[in-house]
Amino acid sequence: MSARVAVLSMFLLATSLSSACGGEELLSAAFTSRIVQLETCRAVGGGAEGCSRTEQFAERNLELVEVEPDVLWLYGVPRDGVADRAIIGTRDTQNGFLFVDERTQTDTATTCEVVTRVEISLQIEVGREADVGVDSCVALVGRSVDTISSSIGCDSTGVPAQAVVQTVRRRYEPIDAASTCGQ
Repeated sequence: MSARVAVLSMFLLATSLSSACGGEELLSAAFTSRIVQLETCRAVGGGAEGCSRTEQFAERNLELVEVEPDVLWLYGVPRDGVADRAIIGTRDTQNGFLFVDERTQTDTATTCEVVTRVEISLQIEVGREADVGVDSCVALVGRSVDTISSSIGCDSTGVPAQAVVQTVRRRYEPIDAASTCGQ
């Protein structure tokens, strides 16, 4: 057995023993947040970013599931044009949660490269921490930024061809007073 495998085995054994011996309980709870899309911005080539303010509101059911200490899945996130996706993340240093995912797609024939990056920073609604796991109307609050960057090779219509960066900013906030959550 290699030293690396032995160290990994010892870590996994220690982790499973600490959870079996009364280690800290892992978080698994439902939340409801109001997601506000603030703006969509676009920058072409080296030009300035142009933004259009398009506030859109949606109430979303979210779920945080901690699969091991400080490793969490966030379910119910709008991504890739679908309203209910999942993203993996971690706890941050401010007692919140950070979720980051970056994917690159490359077409070698056209040299087109598209990079999609999602960054979500959340925390439990202030003053509602004791209700987590009991009341699914507790919100996760914070911000998210989705960035899609496409290389010059993706532009088949511009003369000259240019790279494009599109950014969508959203805010996660407590539900509206008119919400039907919990009713």
